[in-house]
Amino acid sequence: MNMRAPVTTLPLMLNEIASSLNVATSQLGILTTIPLIMFVLVSNFAAKTMQLMGLKRAMAFAVAMILLGSLCRVVTNMPMMLIGTVLIGLGIAHLNVFMPSFVMAFFPTKIGLYTSIYTMSNMLGTAVFNVLTAPVMAKWGWHAMMWILVLLPALALGVWLVASRFAEPVVQEPADDFDKSSPQEPKLHVWRNPRAWALLLVFGFQAILNYTFVAWMPSLMAYHHVSAGNIGWIMALYSIIGMFVSLLVPNLIVRLTKRGLAGCVLFMGLIGLLTAVMLFNQNTSAVGFWLALALMIGSITAFFFLIAMTMFAAKTTTPFQTATVSGMAQSGGYFISAFGPTLYGQAFQANPAGSVQNIVYTVIVVLLVSVTLLVIKADRIFTK
Repeated sequence: MNMRAPVTTLPLMLNEIASSLNVATSQLGILTTIPLIMFVLVSNFAAKTMQLMGLKRAMAFAVAMILLGSLCRVVTNMPMMLIGTVLIGLGIAHLNVFMPSFVMAFFPTKIGLYTSIYTMSNMLGTAVFNVLTAPVMAKWGWHAMMWILVLLPALALGVWLVASRFAEPVVQEPADDFDKSSPQEPKLHVWRNPRAWALLLVFGFQAILNYTFVAWMPSLMAYHHVSAGNIGWIMALYSIIGMFVSLLVPNLIVRLTKRGLAGCVLFMGLIGLLTAVMLFNQNTSAVGFWLALALMIGSITAFFFLIAMTMFAAKTTTPFQTATVSGMAQSGGYFISAFGPTLYGQAFQANPAGSVQNIVYTVIVVLLVSVTLLVIKADRIFTK
C-alpha cells in the first residue's frame, strides 16, 4: 500500500490543501508530477543502494523515506509539502525496484504467488484510500488524512524491522557481486543488453497506455455525453479489473511453457486490436460500449504490467540482477510513459475523436506484443 497510496491520495485533496496554503490549485500540480520525476531519476540507481546496504537495510531505508516525507507533508507550508513529496517519491522509487528482488531473494520458488500478493495489495490500497479520503476529509479535514498516510509507513517500517531480524534470504548474492576488488566481478552492462531493453519497452508501453487512459478517458467519455456518474464507476471498474488480473496472471506466467505464455500474449494482443477498432468507431454515448472498452484496456494494461514485474525476477538469477534490470526498465519505462498524457492531450485538443491518437494506440499495442514475445523467448536477461 505504501507504494501507491501516498501518491494516488494526494490529488483527491488538492483543493483543500490549496485553500489552507492560500495558493491556486494549479500551483499544486507539481505535487502530482514530482513522484513520476523521482521514478525516472532514481530507479536506475536503486540497485546501487541495495548493493551498498544489503536488501534488508535498503528496504528499511526506502520505507523510512516514505515515513519522513509523510511527516513533512503534515506541516502546512509549501516548502515542506515539496520536500515531503520528493522524499516519498525517493522511497517509492526504491521500493518499486526492490520488491521484485525481495520476491526473488525470499520466495524464489513462489515468484508468481508473491508477485500477485504485492501487486494486489498496491491496487487494493489505492481503491481503499480513494474511498476513505472524501469521508475522512469531510469529518476531520485533510490533515487527518495526512496523518493516516503517516501511520501507513510507520506500521510497515515497524513490522519490517522486527521481521527482518528473523528472516534470511533463500537466494544469497554471490560474493563477486559485491566484492569490487575481485577480478571475477560480473559486469552486467544492463543498458547495452538487448533483452533488458525489450523488458524496458514492455514496461514503458504498458505504462504509457495506462497513464494516458486514466488521464484522458474521462474527458473522452464526457465529450461523447456520458454522464459524470457513469464515468466515475466505469473508471472505478477499470481499476478493479486490474485486481482480478493480478490474482491470476503471475502464477500463470511462471507455470506456463514459453509457447503457452506466447499464446496468452497474442490473445491479449487481439483484445488490444479489438479495442483499437472500437476507438475508431467511438461515436456513441452508450455506457455498455465505454464499460467494455474500459474493462478490456484495464485487462490489457494489468496483464502486461504483471508480465514485466514477474519477468524481472523470473528472468534473472540473483536479487542484484533483479534490482539492476528492474531499475533500468522502470527508469526508462516511466520516462516513456511521461510523454503519453501530454501528447494525447494535444491530439485531443485538436480533435477529441480524431484518428491520429487511435493510430498511435494501435501501433503501441502491436509493439507491446512484439517486445513481450522477445522477452518470453529469452531464457535469461543476463547470460554468461
